[in-house]
Amino acid sequence: MNANLKIISDLKNFIAQTSADKKLRQLFVSSESDFIRNRKLGFNRLVYLMLNFMKKSYSIEITAFYSQIDAMDKKVTKSAFCQQRMKIKALFFAGLNELLVRSFYEHYNKEVRRWNGYRLIAVDGSTAYLVNNSEVVKQFGTHSNQSKNVPMGQVVSAFDVLNGITIWADLYPIKTSEQKVAQHWLSYYDPDMLLIYDRGYPGFISIFLHQSKEISQPFVMRCPVNFTYEIRAFVASDQKDIFTRFRSNQYSTDELYKMGYIVPVGSIVDIRLVKVILDDGTIEVLATNLFDQQQYPDEIFKDLYFKRWGIETKYDTLKNQLQLESFSGQKPITIMQDFYITVFLSNLQEIIAKPCEMQIDSIAEKRKHNYKINRNVAFGVMKNRIVDLFISYNPECILNQLQQLFLLHIEPERPGRKYPRLRKCCRTSGKYQALSNYKRAV
Repeated sequence: MNANLKIISDLKNFIAQTSADKKLRQLFVSSESDFIRNRKLGFNRLVYLMLNFMKKSYSIEITAFYSQIDAMDKKVTKSAFCQQRMKIKALFFAGLNELLVRSFYEHYNKEVRRWNGYRLIAVDGSTAYLVNNSEVVKQFGTHSNQSKNVPMGQVVSAFDVLNGITIWADLYPIKTSEQKVAQHWLSYYDPDMLLIYDRGYPGFISIFLHQSKEISQPFVMRCPVNFTYEIRAFVASDQKDIFTRFRSNQYSTDELYKMGYIVPVGSIVDIRLVKVILDDGTIEVLATNLFDQQQYPDEIFKDLYFKRWGIETKYDTLKNQLQLESFSGQKPITIMQDFYITVFLSNLQEIIAKPCEMQIDSIAEKRKHNYKINRNVAFGVMKNRIVDLFISYNPECILNQLQQLFLLHIEPERPGRKYPRLRKCCRTSGKYQALSNYKRAV
C-alpha cells in the first residue's frame, strides 16, 4: 500500500506542478496564454475529467464529473470542454504514463517480478481503427481492401509481461514500419531488460543494433523457418541448439549507414539458434544473444518465449475492455490524447491491484484453480473513483476501497482451455454488437 500511495503522490505532484509552473506547463500546452486564468475548467480539473474513462456523451460525462466533485454550480458546457481539451498536448498524457511506469519500478523495487534477474519486455505491434475524417486520414493514412479505404493507425508497444505494465506505447501512421520503431526504441531500454520479439522483427540490422550497444541488449526473437540459409539448414538438422553467424547484405549496410554506423557488406554478427518443438510437432526457431548454455539451457526457451503472449492479451484489454478505438473526439490530437490515457488507465489499474495478489494467492490455496481479478469489472468500478483518488486528502481510503472491490470480482484461471477462433463478420449497420462472452463495464 505504501508503494501505491507514493505513486499516486508522484502523479498528483506532477499534475499540480504542471498547472502551477508556467515554464513546465508550456511544454504541454499549445500557447503561452493557455491556463493562465482561474477558470471553471482549469488545468487540473480538465486532466481529471479526461482521465475518468470518458466513453459516454460529453454532456453525461461533464455532469457526472462536476457532481462527483460537488461543484455543479461551476459546471461547464460541452463546447467549453472541447475548446479546453484542444489546448493540452497529447504529450502530457504520454509523460504522465512514463512517470507512472518509472514510479512503479522505483517504489516497488524488490517486489518487481523478474526472470533470471531480467525484466521481460515483449515488443509487438497492432492496428487501431480511427475516426473517418479528412484530418485523421491525412495524418494516419488508410488501410485498403477490395471495397474501401479504412482510416487506421499502427500501434507499437513494449510490455513488461511479468508485471503487467506497458512501459512504452505509441500510435503511428498505418504505413509506419514496426521494425524501424522497435529499432529506434532500443536506446531507451535498460540493460536488465530482456526483449522478446515475434517473427516480424529479426534481421541483421536488428541483431546488430542490440549487440552494438555499450552494454549488449539481451533479446529472444522468433525467426521464420525459411528466413536464412543458416536457419533452413538448422531446421533440417537434428541439432537443437547451435551457434552461427548472420552476414550483412547491401540493404543492411545502407540502412545502418543512415543510422550512423559503417558496416561493410559481409560483416558478421554472432547468434545462437534454439529449436523449439510445439505440442503439435510444429518447429519454431528462436534467435538469441543469451550465449551461456549452462545458465540458459535450450529447454527453458519454449516457456520463456510463450511469456510473450502477455502482450497479446494486453492488446485485447486495451481494445475491448478499455475500448481504445471508441475515441472521445474526432481530431488527431484528441485521438492521441485518448490513446495515451487508455494506456495510462490500464497501467494504473494493474498497479492499484498489486496489493491484492497475496490475498488472491491465499484464496487459491483452498480452491482447485488459481484466481485473477476480472479486469473488465475492475475498470468499471474505477469509473469516478479515479477522480476521488486524485482530489481526496485521504487517497489511502480510496485505494483500500478499490482493492476490496477488485477482490469481490475474481475468476478462476483454467489452464489448457482452448476454443476455436471464430471470426465474426463486421456488421454493415448498427453501432454495437451483442457478444456472448463480453459485456462492457465502462
